[in-house]
Parts: sequence; C-alpha cells; structure tokens
Amino acid sequence: MAKRKGSAGKAAPAKQAVKEAPSAPQVFDQAAAPESKPKATGGTISRKEQMRAVAVQKRKQQNMMVAGAGVVILLLVAVTVFINIRNSQPVVGETTYPTQGNLHIPLGSTSSLTYNSTPPTSGPHYENLAAWGIQTQNARYEHLIHNLEDRGVVIYYQCEDGCPEIVAELEAIVEPYLADGRHIVLTRNDPTWVVGTSQPLHKDMGAPIALAAWRKLLLMDEVNADTIRTFIERYEGIDHHRG
Repeated sequence: MAKRKGSAGKAAPAKQAVKEAPSAPQVFDQAAAPESKPKATGGTISRKEQMRAVAVQKRKQQNMMVAGAGVVILLLVAVTVFINIRNSQPVVGETTYPTQGNLHIPLGSTSSLTYNSTPPTSGPHYENLAAWGIQTQNARYEHLIHNLEDRGVVIYYQCEDGCPEIVAELEAIVEPYLADGRHIVLTRNDPTWVVGTSQPLHKDMGAPIALAAWRKLLLMDEVNADTIRTFIERYEGIDHHRG
C-alpha cells in the first residue's frame, strides 16, 4: 500500500513539468503582399483619367472644326452655284446675237459683212480700239466692236436734240466705273454721220439708248440705272478674243 502512494506522488511532478510551448512570431512577406493604391476620393482623379478627359475634349474640338469647315465649304459652293446661275440669266430685255467673228480689217475701211444688229455686237473690226471713257466725238462701229471684244461695254445714246438730260444721267452712272478703271465707252449713235460722200457710218438703232457687249444688245427707251449697272456688272471685263 505504501508503494502505490509513492508512485502516485512521483507521477504528479512529471505532469506539471510539461509546459505549453510559446507560439512562433508571425512574419509577413512584404514583397508578396499586394501594393495598396490610393483611391480617388472627392474631387481628385488619376493621371490616366485626366489624359482620357483631355483626349475626349480634343476629339470634340476636332469634330467641331471639321463640321465648321464643312459648313463653310457648303456655303461657298452654294454661293458659287448662285452666282453662276445668276450670271447665266439674261438681263431683262437683252438680245443675244450669233457671233460674226473677230476678223481684223484695214483702218478706215468698212466691213464687207452686214452686221446682224444695230449697233453691232461682233464682226469685222479695226486692230485699234476707241478710247475708254466718255466720247465727245462720234466713233466708228469698227473701232467700238474691238472695245467689245476687249472686255468692254459700250453705251450709245441717240437723240435729234442731243438729249442733254439723258447724257447727264448716263454720265453719272458710268463715271464711278471709269474712276475704277472699268472698260466702258459712252458715245453717241448718229445715223446722219457721214465722212465725205460715204454712206452714213451709223444706222438708226430704233431707241434712245443702247447697251452693247459682245453678242449682247439691250435697247432702252429711258434711263434705268439699275438695269444699266446690272448689264455692266454682267458683261464688263470678259475677254472675247476667241470669239
């Protein structure tokens, strides 16, 4: 009975000798840990987002510029078409005649070809032309036809009494054009004008006023400033040396 007690007393101290081993410290691999990124909060954005926003804005500006250029081009085309259509329309009351050519004839001679209009608008003529401006002397058709060929408009007036009022109105219309160097002649048409024993060098044009350009003729009974300016703007400045 005494041995059992002794063995029991020795076992107890051995049981107490067993102690709990301390836990190993935790070690974290910083290289393996995911890198934390700042999150955009409030009014801040990342650089990538800024660049994306700038690119979007540039594209919008480029699109607006392209659209604006397209509108300008369309307007220019529309204006060009309008001008071409307007210029292709005849001035009210004008007549267009077939061309009678650009033949040069000797100075002082008369055309062997009967002109198809009075005053003539094309046909045989002299190599030199009448002076641009307001003529105080009669001028041969053969001179004035060359003026028409050489970008000009010739305005004739025909009155038995000289019609000073009409002449004054016509001069007031053409003077600004002449001051700008435009190709215009204002002259008299005189069916009674002869040189020596020749036939009259002018023919009766059947109206007080005639506007002549190459192949174009407009007869008028009275001065209409708007019509005259329209005729000048339409036909002055066009070269017709090719017929």
